This record gives sequence, structure tokens and C-alpha cells, in this order.
Amino acid sequence: MPLRLRRRPRFDAPQLDEVQQRALESLQQDGVAVVSFSELFDDGAFWAQLEADMRSFVDAAEAEIAGLSSEERKARYGNKSFLVRRFRRKQKGDPQPLLGPSTPWVRLGIADRLLDIVNAYRGQTMRLHDVDNWYTVPEGDKAERILSQKWHRDGWENHIVKVFTYFADVDEEAGPFEYVRGSTSGGKYGSLWPWEDEEVYPDPEEFAAAIDPDDYLTLTGPPGTIVVCDTSGFHRGGFARSKPRILSYLTYLSDEGNSLHRRKFDVDWAGGEELSPAARYALS
Repeated sequence: MPLRLRRRPRFDAPQLDEVQQRALESLQQDGVAVVSFSELFDDGAFWAQLEADMRSFVDAAEAEIAGLSSEERKARYGNKSFLVRRFRRKQKGDPQPLLGPSTPWVRLGIADRLLDIVNAYRGQTMRLHDVDNWYTVPEGDKAERILSQKWHRDGWENHIVKVFTYFADVDEEAGPFEYVRGSTSGGKYGSLWPWEDEEVYPDPEEFAAAIDPDDYLTLTGPPGTIVVCDTSGFHRGGFARSKPRILSYLTYLSDEGNSLHRRKFDVDWAGGEELSPAARYALS
């Protein structure tokens, strides 16, 4: 019996309000958009729930790293010793986290107010691929940039969309997200070290010579700052010096991308009875 492939549902472009439309236009023009949680959601109770749950993670992360040297952190967290991740599997072979609509971070990731922007940007119904909380360890002025702290393009698929929500005051001391506007395919810098399936790290000196200084964006912001970005464009972040960077992290892939890369969590459907079609598809 031949294998029957699931057909993608018809995509109807969502109706966006002024806040969402502004974010979409910024994404289309620059590859990145910034919006505050309060103007996108206007839901103080939901923010309080997220903030309280994030605080429990931060307390646990700070207790875990207390007294650990950079080498001990590397042994525990891998090459990204500067990053404590909440939901990522700790060891190869460990079960994936089981998350669903009752998890506040999944609820954030499948919220229609956010999904509408992501889906409108990609012109199709997207899937929520990864959910996490990040605590970036400040390492002082003597640290050198490594891995994703350097300018790069993400792999997995072209025009991958990620969302970072700040839960601390992220200034330049906390390793803010940085972006080169116009660096996605078709943009001003889209043909420079173009996107590939794997991460692309250009030569730092050649990169600096090729980019207009006016096109570097440093996205600092207070708690509640939401950064929506196409990380097939050039970006870097997490180079924290004296203050930790605390944020939630979401990744969205198309059907094609999701079929090639296993979702980073398994779905617990409890509490998903009243999801919108877009939210249900994002978890399917």
C-alpha cells in the first residue's frame, strides 16, 4: 500500500492589526522585528505566569553553576559552556522533554498573536520546532567570542524564524542579540557567504570589511522585549560580560524543515482541546 503524505492545509493570510503589521514589515525589510510583550498581548496575568516560571529556572540555574569553573561548565553543558538551557536533553539518549499547551512556554509559542506574524512572514502555516529557556553566564571582559557569539547564519532551512523574549534588562553587558539588517536571501547582503544547510561562519576580517557599520543592529531592551528574527540572516549573541542574559527561545520551521529535523520536544496534548487551527497545526 503506497504511503499517503499529509497535505499542507490551504494557507489564508492572517488579518494583522497595527502592531503585528509593523512587526511583519520590519521582518520583511530588515529580517528582524522588535515588539513588546505588553503591546502584542496586553495580558498581565500571562506575563506574571511566565515571569514566575522563569524565575524558578533562573534560581535553579544559578544554584547549579555556583562554584563551577569554565572547564567544569564545558564538561556539563558542552561547547556552549556559557549557556544553561532548561529543556534541552542533557545527554545523548535521554528522552525528549514532554511539553504541550499546558506548558506556559508552549502556550507562548502557539499564541495566535505571535503565530500570525510568523506565518504571514513565511507565507505558510509553520510548526513550533523548539522551546527553551536560556540563562547566559556572564564571563567578564577577558572572555573571547566562540560559536554562536560570532557572526553566522543558521542552518536547518532558509528563512528559519526564531523568537527571543527577554526576562531581564538586556543591555550591552548582558550579551544582547545582534543582527545585520538586509542579510537574508534577496537582501543587501544576502549573496555574501550565502545560506547553506549548515551554519555559515564568515571570516571575521572579511565580514567587517563587507558590512556597512550602519547596518549592525544591537537589540538591547527591558524585560518583555520580544525579538522576532529570520536567523538565516547574519546574527550573533550571548556574549555576556557582567550581567546574565535571561530569555525564552522559540524556533519555527516549515513542513519541509520539520520533516528533516526532529522536533526538540514531544507533544503532550493535554489542555489542547480549544486550540485554534494554526496553533494545533504548529504542534502537529
